[in-house]
Amino acid sequence: MISKEEVLNLATLARLKLSDAEVASLQKDISNILEYVGQVSAVSNQGPTLDQGSSRSDLKNVMREDVPRATDNVMAGKEEVLRSAFPKREGDFNVVRKIIQKDE
Repeated sequence: MISKEEVLNLATLARLKLSDAEVASLQKDISNILEYVGQVSAVSNQGPTLDQGSSRSDLKNVMREDVPRATDNVMAGKEEVLRSAFPKREGDFNVVRKIIQKDE
């Protein structure tokens, strides 16, 4: 269990004034939190679990490789992306649906 002095030190660092009842309550609460963190940390240190006898060598990456490709003009690529994301444009601005209406 966390000591009264440790709670008072934390209170000093947080610039809190605590009554004796609050110190006792925080001792219990902080101890419970630290115990729970210890339990979670013990479980997370075990690593991933594998189902039905599979081994780590069975795992493989299903993502495709990133392949860089050249564009003729970087700005043209940017415009293409903006056009696909925002079909309506006015000059350099994207036109989006109005979602906030002012009540009158």
